[in-house]
Amino acid sequence: MAEQIRTAIGQLAYLRVHRLGSGFGPHSDFIDVEVVIGIKQVEGGFGFSLRNDDSRFAHQGMLDVLRDCFNSDTIVEVEYTVDPGEFGKANGYILRVTRRK
Repeated sequence: MAEQIRTAIGQLAYLRVHRLGSGFGPHSDFIDVEVVIGIKQVEGGFGFSLRNDDSRFAHQGMLDVLRDCFNSDTIVEVEYTVDPGEFGKANGYILRVTRRK
């Protein structure tokens, strides 16, 4: 099955930033990311990298928005890709983050 774009909306359950290459999730649903979030009442985790690549400035901006949302308990909207495939993967890569009021 091909990747799908999905949207999750809610308050952040957690925001985790960790070292390069440690990733998130079990072997069957692993995402290679450094920033990981969870949204209350939404299955799975979502993330993106903080590597020195063409997306680094966009990713740093998304991290800033996520930190603000986490600290103020504000609702966030996350658009992400996920490949549900044969095993129903739930963890996905974040494309866009929007703070909601």
